[in-house]
Amino acid sequence: MTDSSIPALLGRYRPQHVIGRGGEASIFRATDELLGREVAIKLYRSGGEEEMAQYRTEQAALARLSHHGIVSLIDAGIDYTAPKDPRPFLVMELVSGTDLAAVLGQRELTLEEIAEIAYDISEALEYVHANGVVHRDIKPSNIMLVSYGTTTFRARARLTDFGIASGIAGAPSQPDEGKTTGTAAYLSPEQAMRQPATSASDIYSLGLVLLECFTRSVTYPGDAVEAAMARLEHEPPVPPNLPDGWTAILLNMTSSDPAARPTAEELTPQFREAVISAAGLQRV
Repeated sequence: MTDSSIPALLGRYRPQHVIGRGGEASIFRATDELLGREVAIKLYRSGGEEEMAQYRTEQAALARLSHHGIVSLIDAGIDYTAPKDPRPFLVMELVSGTDLAAVLGQRELTLEEIAEIAYDISEALEYVHANGVVHRDIKPSNIMLVSYGTTTFRARARLTDFGIASGIAGAPSQPDEGKTTGTAAYLSPEQAMRQPATSASDIYSLGLVLLECFTRSVTYPGDAVEAAMARLEHEPPVPPNLPDGWTAILLNMTSSDPAARPTAEELTPQFREAVISAAGLQRV
């Protein structure tokens, strides 16, 4: 039951309880009292300059992008409940599921599940990149596995958190030069060297995520410096005997040369075939 003593944001979105926490924000389950539905609210921890920049970037990205592989934006605003500490927030669709990081911590994924995740996220990135946006922070915790509560439809992987995306018209400028963007363990070599991130950077990060799906271990652990140095010293150790051509795919995705990496447009049909192949193996 919703606590009516909690102020409703924008006069209609009443927070219930925390369902997730990140470095810069908390996620609340909430009720849209106007439409009588459940939503998710991403409330930033403060309204400082950095938080406001991330808020505006994510708001601009989600407002511009509409795709089934991306968690959708419903509304946005700034909470002035504490006038001296205004906090920006995003109202997003509430999805049922868990993030990939949590799943990897619990169990092994089947070959079919890995192929499905790869296909879903590659398809989303194909759309994102076609719209001139670079996510810059592809990692397991930013991939939601969404369940639809039926036995007919499989869980779908959906991309979240566009807080540091680039290439968005109307968003504040976030230059890469001299600044590392993204999460240390999943940075591309160019990001680790503080060079501008491109769509190829997202492909590299997705390659590390998929490699982790196979191995259940982080390829480049450690703090930001350790992780950055490790990837500059050696290529990711992709197992040589992965089925269905996965070894070659992952080696190409994690090439140190951005120009040598396949695009999401090239990868999506490959992953579609991988899903079909893995499903056939499961039925044998």
